[in-house]
Amino acid sequence: MKKTLTVLTVILLLAAPLFAGGQSETTAGTTAAVRPTLNEDGTFHLPIADTPTEFSIFLNFNNMPFDSSWKVWQRLAADTNISFKSVISQSNSNETEAYNLMLSSGNLADVIGYVSTADLESLGRDGGLIPLNDLIDEYAPNIKKMMDEDPKFRQYATSTDGNIYFIPKNQGLKAAEYWWIRNDWLEKLGLDAPTDIDEFEKVMYAFRNEDPNGNGLKDEVPLFDRAGWKMPEEYLYLFDSSTGFYTRNGVVEFEPLEENFRYGVRKLIQWYKDGIIDPEIFTRGNKSRDVLFSANLGGCTHDWVSTSEYNVKLASDVPGIELIAIAPPADQNGVVKERTERFPGVGWGISSACKDPVTVIKFFDYLFTEDGSALMNWGIEGEEWYTDENGNKKFYDSVLKGNQSVVGYLRSIGSLYRVGFNQDGGYELASMNKWGFAASDLYESHPEWFLEDQPPYSDGELDMKYQPEDESRYKRIMNNIKPYVEEKFQSWIIGTADFEADYDKFISELHARGIDEAIAINQKAYDYYMSAGK
Repeated sequence: MKKTLTVLTVILLLAAPLFAGGQSETTAGTTAAVRPTLNEDGTFHLPIADTPTEFSIFLNFNNMPFDSSWKVWQRLAADTNISFKSVISQSNSNETEAYNLMLSSGNLADVIGYVSTADLESLGRDGGLIPLNDLIDEYAPNIKKMMDEDPKFRQYATSTDGNIYFIPKNQGLKAAEYWWIRNDWLEKLGLDAPTDIDEFEKVMYAFRNEDPNGNGLKDEVPLFDRAGWKMPEEYLYLFDSSTGFYTRNGVVEFEPLEENFRYGVRKLIQWYKDGIIDPEIFTRGNKSRDVLFSANLGGCTHDWVSTSEYNVKLASDVPGIELIAIAPPADQNGVVKERTERFPGVGWGISSACKDPVTVIKFFDYLFTEDGSALMNWGIEGEEWYTDENGNKKFYDSVLKGNQSVVGYLRSIGSLYRVGFNQDGGYELASMNKWGFAASDLYESHPEWFLEDQPPYSDGELDMKYQPEDESRYKRIMNNIKPYVEEKFQSWIIGTADFEADYDKFISELHARGIDEAIAINQKAYDYYMSAGK
């Protein structure tokens, strides 16, 4: 069905007259074009439109269709005179289905956001989204400033044809996930936090063999993860490897072909055999963190800052539990590296059906102002947050200590949505406990742990932008390679196949399935990505 809709979409997009306006009847014509973007003192000119103006919008983030009743968006409408009406029913949480149905109808919303960068850029190249380059230059000084000052933001926004079809959601903090370890277990066993892979291995074996939970059973699970299909990557990171692509010194590598992969897989096979790795690594799923920490079984994991919250919420059930963040252990080559990193993410664009793109781009720009950013990151001043005597934003206890997580609450009122704005990270720091703040401070203070010339690396995969003529070919190749690699990796780890006996044949099979062409396509995409930032 998806392939059928994709073909139909191309046909519709090539037939531009079929895209009847998806905009609301209340959409202004070009009224806003004559209104100044900035006041004489350089502040943003509000309201954006003379009269209340509504645009249609397609947005669905984490199964939450856009809701104009969210109070943050109500405030935005009051401040700017711009509001949005969702074309997705609140009962429809299937983003892909809704997106394909909108495209197949030929009736595009004025503003479109979607989970896939590639799909948005394809829509732009086919005429469904308009290029924003000139609009940004003329009407969006705050977005332009972000583009000029943040190469990664500009790189992510720029399509392979040089056009900007959507405004990304930027990320202020660098670190995404951290290595967390049971400090209470370290102290009980008289161990220091590990600093390299050899020390890490010794600590994991001590966790397994020396009964740190004190129940007299050998039931500890020293190393685990809740990342689903990405779990193999989390463990291979320790050896500077993965089951996918990576770049070193400007060269794209497919890591299963490299020595680090062989070294790492051999270690993981032994660790699994000896009970270091979660025996349910491939089946336990995303509840692993809850299950293993609450049962006082889990020892170490690679995860988000929310891991620190278990120190508080399990304090009575697991007395003395203390998870702390440690630096990534230096690998077998002595390199300290953190592979997961925050990059700009997909945002929103303006469709060819929109009759007043100037007004919309001005609204997009407003979210990059100080006031617009505060609404998208923190909520409403005086309701969710206040400014303390030192000029710092602080959340009220009603946000910090409510029934929801801070992020969950903010999303429930329309903040932190998947639209183009600068997610500055301040809200996150303000919501952290002391362990979370220490973790963030540790990783943010070591930019050398992160590679500056690495394209977006999302969930263990390079997030590349391919030329249209390369993309379909690349997908066909990898659809034949990726499942094969995953199947072989799993069989080696759990012992149903012999890694040493298989590896040479495995390499030959990768070449036969086209891995060299896939590497070349990725190298081309990488070279484009790097040039787009210059």
